[in-house]
Amino acid sequence: MAVFLVILEFEKVESYNRARKRIQPLVTCKLSGTAWLVEFDGDAFELQQYLQEFILQNDSLFISALNHDWASINMHAARRWLVERHAIRPK
Repeated sequence: MAVFLVILEFEKVESYNRARKRIQPLVTCKLSGTAWLVEFDGDAFELQQYLQEFILQNDSLFISALNHDWASINMHAARRWLVERHAIRPK
């Protein structure tokens, strides 16, 4: 399984609630209100297809695969999740 950074921006709260329900079944680590690290068995396009049903015309979605080239400051939960669960350590 790959790890993806998913960033969502919503015009309406209802969209956020639907998105959260769709993302929750995946193995995730919430980074902020609308950003998650997501474990998904597929590529970025397939993850987009999985999530797109709740994306409305003025909502935004960004997905990017995560590799070993990452860094963070004061993102302790994300660092721990990546290192412990996925053995994805920064260079």
